[in-house]
Amino acid sequence: MTIPRAFLAVILPLAYAYVRKQEQNILANGTPLTDEAAADARTIGVKRPDLVRTLTSERVPPGIHPSFIWIGQKLGLVTSTPTIGMALGYAICLRTGCAESRSLLAHELVHVRQYERLGFSPFLRQYIHECLTDGYPHGALEAEARQTAHKFIA
Repeated sequence: MTIPRAFLAVILPLAYAYVRKQEQNILANGTPLTDEAAADARTIGVKRPDLVRTLTSERVPPGIHPSFIWIGQKLGLVTSTPTIGMALGYAICLRTGCAESRSLLAHELVHVRQYERLGFSPFLRQYIHECLTDGYPHGALEAEARQTAHKFIA
C-alpha cells in the first residue's frame, strides 16, 4: 500500500503527541518492573529497565481519541480483536487479564529496546510506516518482537 506523504505529515505529529502523553501518564502512575521482569528486560537488551513502568488497563491503548480509532479501522489497523499490550517509550500498557503473561511483557520489552535503539520519533515513524505498508502485525519491528520474545520464553 502506498501512503500519501501528506497523510503521514498529518498522522505522525498526532501520534507523537498521543504517545508522549500516554507515556508520561504511565511513567507517573505505573508500576516499576519486578526484579524478575527487570532481569528479563536486561536479558532482552533493555539498557534502562529501571525507567520502565507498567500499567494495567481495561483498554489498550488507554485514552485513544475516537478519530484514531476511525482512521485505524479504515486502514485495517484496528480490528475486533482487542489489543493486549503496547509499549510507549519506557511505558508499557497491558490489558487487564493479560498483565501476568511473561511472554507478553517480553514482547513489549523488545519494543522498549527498539525505542532505545532507534530513538523515540524514528521508532514511531518506522512502526507506523510498517503498519500502514506491511499491515499489522507483519512489519519488521513486530517480527523482531515476536521472534525475540518467543526465543526468550521458549
